[in-house]
Amino acid sequence: MQWETGAQYRISYQSESGRITERTIDIIRTSYSYGGTGYLRAFCHLRNEERTFRTDRVIRAERVFRAERVAIAQAPTFSSASFSRAWVAVRQEPVPAPVVPVWRQEAVASPAREGGGFKSFAVKTVRLALGICILAVILGKLRLPDHDGTGTVTRTVANATVKPLQAITPRPSPPPQPAVEDSTIAGLTLRTHRDDGVESYEVLELGITTMSKVEAIEAIRLPLFVEATGLTDPALIDRYIKADLNASGKLSWDELSAFQKKSYREFRYEANDRALRPDEFLQAGGGDCDDFALYSAGLLRFWGWEPYLGSLAGSRNGVGHAVCLSFEEGSVPGGFTWFDLSSWSSEEGTTLKNGRYVPIDYDQVGSLSDAVEKGWKLRSIYIPEKAWGLRM
Repeated sequence: MQWETGAQYRISYQSESGRITERTIDIIRTSYSYGGTGYLRAFCHLRNEERTFRTDRVIRAERVFRAERVAIAQAPTFSSASFSRAWVAVRQEPVPAPVVPVWRQEAVASPAREGGGFKSFAVKTVRLALGICILAVILGKLRLPDHDGTGTVTRTVANATVKPLQAITPRPSPPPQPAVEDSTIAGLTLRTHRDDGVESYEVLELGITTMSKVEAIEAIRLPLFVEATGLTDPALIDRYIKADLNASGKLSWDELSAFQKKSYREFRYEANDRALRPDEFLQAGGGDCDDFALYSAGLLRFWGWEPYLGSLAGSRNGVGHAVCLSFEEGSVPGGFTWFDLSSWSSEEGTTLKNGRYVPIDYDQVGSLSDAVEKGWKLRSIYIPEKAWGLRM
């Protein structure tokens, strides 16, 4: 689509969640590309504010020419403000008196239909007397408050001692969030702006502003991932970005565990001779152990971790099993196991850092699956991107 600055378009736009909306937009900045994805900046008439749109999510676009724009501008429109004003006007109108049905008016006007005015008065008198009697019985069983020596006021009611309920201390209100808040993701500053409950996100070093925090995080992470792997498959990137369940911009161990369990359920195991790239694994719908491990390594690479591919076997040249390994310099959750390596090199000759390498094996994080047999040892390590295409 050739977008024109200053022009107006009617578009069908699909959000990240898959929801499709019809919008009218005025182009402010024509399509620009970042990390292989096209964007454009426009004024959105649906949201009544400037928005950033991904061009690959525009399903349909139609240019609106001047005659149509005049017709649209003159047509009556609905807005929340006009609705509020109308609602206030309705609430301020005097409330009409209720209409009483004819048969009910006759009943009210003629108490004799129910036995006459005297009978109605007698019924009310009996009810009042009965109420006074009940109240007297209750008061007779109550005594004035006294103290039990502990400083607690008690009341004796029908031979039972009842202590008053303790006052509930209200929870303190959470502190207000700052209007501007900075966080650091992959060495770049993500600035959150809050204005009357609406948040927008700015990546200072990239000059990008968006209403979607996920898009801001993707703008930071994606170039680094593409530079390291050369992978630009949108379906793969979408799965990796969604692994950050709380949109914090960082991947936690719990989120990694959830991703692994989901992958283990969704992809089938099938043997093959060649180690598949993560996008090939995704397209094939499955693979063997090294393919699962490389798919996990791609996720770690996207989120700035340091992943490797490890091979375990009973002997150096025997049949073995491949797992993803994550090099960890910081703390590791309790219950995790790891390989403590020193003076190791990868199969292609890269010198590895000394320290802990945590295994990620199918749906196991911090441990090995039952695919690893007793007595097997870690025999070799590969840089994930250099293992693609190897016979394993």
